[in-house]
Amino acid sequence: MLPFDHALFMLLNADAATPAAVVAVAQWLSLNLPLWLCGTVMGALMFAPPRVQRDLLVTVASIALAAFVAYSVRKLWPMPRPAQLGWGIQWIEHSARAGFPSMHATIAFALAQGLLLASAIRQMPRGRLVIAIGWVCALAIAWSRVCLGVHSPSDIIGGAVVGICAASAMTWLAARLSAIARGKSSAYSSHPVHP
Repeated sequence: MLPFDHALFMLLNADAATPAAVVAVAQWLSLNLPLWLCGTVMGALMFAPPRVQRDLLVTVASIALAAFVAYSVRKLWPMPRPAQLGWGIQWIEHSARAGFPSMHATIAFALAQGLLLASAIRQMPRGRLVIAIGWVCALAIAWSRVCLGVHSPSDIIGGAVVGICAASAMTWLAARLSAIARGKSSAYSSHPVHP
């Protein structure tokens, strides 16, 4: 845990004085927005142009890699959730499994970074808007998890780092594999010499 974890958690966690509307918005962001994003990505995979579909497949692979890394970290280094430490109020039911890194944050930031690095999406007429929406959604989901008391700020930061790194690594790997498939893997690739 980070030194500022408790203080920042207590600042962001909804308490008895928090308006019910704020808690309701946080619950929707935490429980419904991830499903909405998943449906949007699935729809785009079916109907988007082929170049965008390829970039989205890389993003989905990034999410899978990020989730695997987060799951592995949770198993190897289980950290308690705020409620297990007696911090604040937990506004939604949640099991007592390890909280670091936040799986919601991991997936949301992998999606946002995947969209940012997707060249076909950046080149779309509304590509920058799509990328901005992805980042706003990731930040909103991250805030909601702390507001609702199911994650500490360090859980969110850890998830963001895992998601961003996984998407960056997967995008780099996809670019390398694409270059190799096109025969442009390096300046030293063999070329036939014609007399």
